[in-house]
Amino acid sequence: MTKKLVKFVIPSRETLEGAGVRLKRAFGDPNLAYITDPFLLLDDFGSRFPHEYLSGFPWHPHRGFETVTYLIKGEVHHEDSTGIKGIIRTGDLQWMTAGSGIFHSEMPKPEKKIVEGKEIEDPEVRGLQLWVNLPSKNKMILPKYRNLRRESLPVITLDNGIVARVVAGKLEKVPGYGRIEGPVKDLNIEVEYYDLSIPPNEEFNYEVKEGLTVLAYVLEGSVIAKKMDKEINVESRKTLIFDRNGNIINIKGGEKGGRILLLIGKPIEEPIAWYGPIVMNTHDELIQAFEELRKGTFVKHKATEYDYFKY
Repeated sequence: MTKKLVKFVIPSRETLEGAGVRLKRAFGDPNLAYITDPFLLLDDFGSRFPHEYLSGFPWHPHRGFETVTYLIKGEVHHEDSTGIKGIIRTGDLQWMTAGSGIFHSEMPKPEKKIVEGKEIEDPEVRGLQLWVNLPSKNKMILPKYRNLRRESLPVITLDNGIVARVVAGKLEKVPGYGRIEGPVKDLNIEVEYYDLSIPPNEEFNYEVKEGLTVLAYVLEGSVIAKKMDKEINVESRKTLIFDRNGNIINIKGGEKGGRILLLIGKPIEEPIAWYGPIVMNTHDELIQAFEELRKGTFVKHKATEYDYFKY
């Protein structure tokens, strides 16, 4: 067994997306997509100031990949052109397979709470959206929504105080449980997704198969990992990209601890033709997608929808 070393550390960059939402893009560049394969993009969106997010992400298409929206705080109201709609709330997650095509809107809103019998709004919103690529054989599959309420995500505490939220994948030798599996299992490619809060100086060790892509985005605080022959301290809103060699992930909590989004996936290793919200394999497929948008024939099927309410 050999430890995986950090190959790159990427700082997030500020950008505007949708109708003018300020966000931090952890990664998301067609020129880097072969390094992060099968993951395409990760956006960290939201603010304490509603004017920075209320314009939202109005009607837009997707084809050829999946979006995973994880709401840390606030609400996101979503709707698609076939009439499917709903609200993602604090702690909820939606794993959407765009497949052959969906056309939808996603609008962040302040969360409404009842305090002492009165309804108030908490203006702070924060969420993450991950794009996961699909292999060529699955680019045009039927669209699907998996709606996961926060109660459906197992939250467990390991022996050393690490708190793990498991979306996809499994953790072994969990005290009192043995094995814990995430609720999202019917995936088109091999992907694992964890939200980990690591106390100061405690270590998270996890075994993976050789050759997998491993990314860790620091949500809060800082973490320590090994790059080359030295330990590095990586602060919030930076992404660690590990070398595909090695099979032990080792991440330690920084001085005040750290919270990370840990992503593990099997590279697809196919050509990527990516323009805006469409990710295909060839330039001709991109042209076809945008021609169908122009003609109004882009959405071919109504998505199926599955709700997960309790773990």
